[in-house]
Amino acid sequence: MTNSHISIELQVNGQPFIFNVDATDGSQTELTNLVSGRSIGDTFSAGAVIQMARGGYCENYAPTGIQLLDMQGNVAYDFPVYRLEDQNASKLFPVGVNVALNYQLVATTSATLA
Repeated sequence: MTNSHISIELQVNGQPFIFNVDATDGSQTELTNLVSGRSIGDTFSAGAVIQMARGGYCENYAPTGIQLLDMQGNVAYDFPVYRLEDQNASKLFPVGVNVALNYQLVATTSATLA
């Protein structure tokens, strides 16, 4: 069993935030704020707008990508995933989605190396 480092940069209310996780392959794992260690819902509990994003980087492809789940567990946004071994860091791309308390940022990794 291996681990996959997964990270994404989000521009929220004009400020950069990095969320990351070392996920065990074949699992769904929540990404947390690199600085505070808090979930995306706790980081932006008063509500915010994800304006832009860069990344969705991982060592292995995450088959369902990185997903922002709303408080009911529905997919609010599906971020693309890039394999860093195959490409350089991407430019910021527009997102325009709300985030609030009880939202989760999750990634599901493959059980096999990509």
